[in-house]
Amino acid sequence: MSDHDHEVMPPTPGARIATFMKRKDVSQTFMLWIFFTAVFVVLGLWAYPKWMPLVLSKQMQSNEDIMIWFTVISAPIAGVVLSIATKSFLNMHRGDTPPEDGVAIRTNGPVVIIWTATSVLFCIVAIVWGLVALNTESIAAATDAPKSLIVDVTGAQWAWSFYYPAQNIHTHTMNIPVDQPVTFNVISDDVNHSFWPVQLGVKVDANRLVTTIVHADPTATGPLDIKCAELCGLYHAYMETSGAVQTPADFASWVSSIQATGGVEQ
Repeated sequence: MSDHDHEVMPPTPGARIATFMKRKDVSQTFMLWIFFTAVFVVLGLWAYPKWMPLVLSKQMQSNEDIMIWFTVISAPIAGVVLSIATKSFLNMHRGDTPPEDGVAIRTNGPVVIIWTATSVLFCIVAIVWGLVALNTESIAAATDAPKSLIVDVTGAQWAWSFYYPAQNIHTHTMNIPVDQPVTFNVISDDVNHSFWPVQLGVKVDANRLVTTIVHADPTATGPLDIKCAELCGLYHAYMETSGAVQTPADFASWVSSIQATGGVEQ
């Protein structure tokens, strides 16, 4: 019988993968990967909606959707990193006797290709998602501009003030009607601030001598927390006020009460 008759065929890719997965360390790491991936999926789909601020606008809903779905999409990637790190931690050397040096591994072609391709794909998804959202909001803002409520917002160390041109009222709290687009014209009297009505999901810098503009589309009634999101001095943390998204009737009543006192909120 010739040597040719005893030639051993190399294992197929499927056989190599099956053998690889049967290794104890690989199977344990794989189970850890499933666990950590599931944890992040649960965080994204169940916990985040409970932890996020109250959703009172289309913009805040968009922010919440991004947090949820980017967490779910990136869960397998985070699971890989955490499972390998956890397995390495559990198997770390203990004691005074140093272990033998492992086999020198310079690189792993398939792993590098898979990791790079996954990272590129994730970046493409993030870029496309962002461009689509930005374009959609820009078109909506331009379309809704004629019917928008205008609110001029002024930041000053360390307080917010608001002027409603159409209603001719000055206030230190900010109420807006539900289901009506709002355009905020934001400026600062002194240093840079950042206008952040939390539940509306918008944020924009307040700069001296330059007006910045941001739009919001309120979709539900509820309280608003208005904060400064840029360090602006000693009392930055206290630069906040309140407000609400109201029904049109409640908003009209609020406006009338201020107009009755000379147009300045008491």
